[in-house]
Amino acid sequence: MRKAIGLALMLVLVGVLAACEDSGAVGKGDLTIVVEVDGERLVYRYDRLISVGQFLQEIGVTLGEYDEVNPLLQTQLRDGMTITVTRVVQRQECENEEIPPGTERQFTQSLPPNEERIEQTGEPGILQVCYRVTEREGVEASRVEISRIVIKEPRNEIIWVGKEPPQTLVPIDGALAFISNSQAWIIEGNTANLNPLTDAADLDGRVFDLSADGRRLLFTRRTADPSDPEFSNELWAILDTAAPFPRAVQLVPEDVRYAQWISGQEGVALSYSTASPANEGAGWRAYNDLYVMQIDPVTGEALSQGFREIIPANALGVYAYWGRRFAWSPDGQHIAWANADGVGVVDLEKGEFVTLLTFPEYAPLLERFQGGAVWVPTLSWSDDGHLITIVHGPPYAGEAPQDSIIFDLAVLNVETNLQINPFVPRAGIWACPTYSPTMQGADGAPEYLIAYFKAREPLNSPGTQYDLVVADRDGSNARVVFPGPDRPGFRPDPEDGIAWSPTGQQIAVVYQGNLWIIDLKTEQSYQLTSDGQARRPRWSRQ
Repeated sequence: MRKAIGLALMLVLVGVLAACEDSGAVGKGDLTIVVEVDGERLVYRYDRLISVGQFLQEIGVTLGEYDEVNPLLQTQLRDGMTITVTRVVQRQECENEEIPPGTERQFTQSLPPNEERIEQTGEPGILQVCYRVTEREGVEASRVEISRIVIKEPRNEIIWVGKEPPQTLVPIDGALAFISNSQAWIIEGNTANLNPLTDAADLDGRVFDLSADGRRLLFTRRTADPSDPEFSNELWAILDTAAPFPRAVQLVPEDVRYAQWISGQEGVALSYSTASPANEGAGWRAYNDLYVMQIDPVTGEALSQGFREIIPANALGVYAYWGRRFAWSPDGQHIAWANADGVGVVDLEKGEFVTLLTFPEYAPLLERFQGGAVWVPTLSWSDDGHLITIVHGPPYAGEAPQDSIIFDLAVLNVETNLQINPFVPRAGIWACPTYSPTMQGADGAPEYLIAYFKAREPLNSPGTQYDLVVADRDGSNARVVFPGPDRPGFRPDPEDGIAWSPTGQQIAVVYQGNLWIIDLKTEQSYQLTSDGQARRPRWSRQ
């Protein structure tokens, strides 16, 4: 009998244990909680009313940053609750895509009409596209683009297309040089005598200077190595533009920011300033140095006895990385400089910058142009030693001095220390005032004129259009000579500037990408090119 009772108790105990194993319950208490996590389904018996978050912490479930819990962590436990933990992982994935090159068709007058030539082959760029990838329980649930970065810009294919030049025959004095399609061109006598001076389309336009007699041309070329930084260049010269086949010779300086022929000095002399190419900001870091050198008039070889460092490399002045502008007086006795907040001259004996005029730098231009463009006023000398420039004027309506919207013209005389500021009020930031050569007036006395671009909206001069204005030397009798109210205005490039003919009767400008001549006697304007690629007109002064 006792054996039978003992056997029955053992069977009951085995049944209870089996029931416990089937349910998977852990712990004890009145609450049954099911937790689904990491592919398992766990059942717990619990006896306290705490939050879901606290419960998971107590049973040792660690949550990742993006894991999802249902119900919410702050929910209170209740009997029969099922807690589901979904493992969520986020990561960043990047892949490169090819940017196909485009095709640019550029008109040129160096080819017969409608003839085409591939000037530059296309090369694809590289675009890095990054995504935020979300996985739920090891399965990708979403892919969201978070950035697109151009690793390498595509290089467009450039096709030159020949275009007929305008059928305009205009007599001109002296020699007029300009750049078109990155080549140097010259016109002498009349506009039918248009000839190329270079045969490779590699002029970068940073330096382009014609000597006073029109016989020598100074220019910079891009380096041949495509791996060089964009700014990298070489200084070249044509020493006889009138030769049947003008020959360009490479000069010693490289990475040149500024260069100019010097008139009134013995031999063939020039000055230059250099920079270091950079892969950030403006693309260069100016040294603000200044050198003078003489070269052999036939070979271009630098003459050791004519080389002189005037200003050593320095970082003087605001925004020094951008570099100063320099300009020699016609007699070669003075050289003026300008930077973002001042104008002055160089003491050639002491090798120092002498400041004549100061004003606040113009800050908004840094924000408007990618890479941080810096406004530096242009400079022009008259034959009798006056210097005309642009100054950043006082605030107009309570704005900070650096944000002033006023730009005036000012005149300086370095010999007498005369200053007229403002000389022409509110001309505009891109006015580019330029003195004409000296002419003989109606009474036989020498006289000269001033040309400048005048803003159509003076209080919005960085973005507005401009007209070309000619005035007497004292600023009086100012009149618009081109393009006039019936045409769109200029968008002046200060590096193109305004070019006067030797007689002061004609002006050459770049308007809508083409070279134009304005005859001041007849008040007629003539379009000389039609390819939309003209830049940097330079007219001899003799």
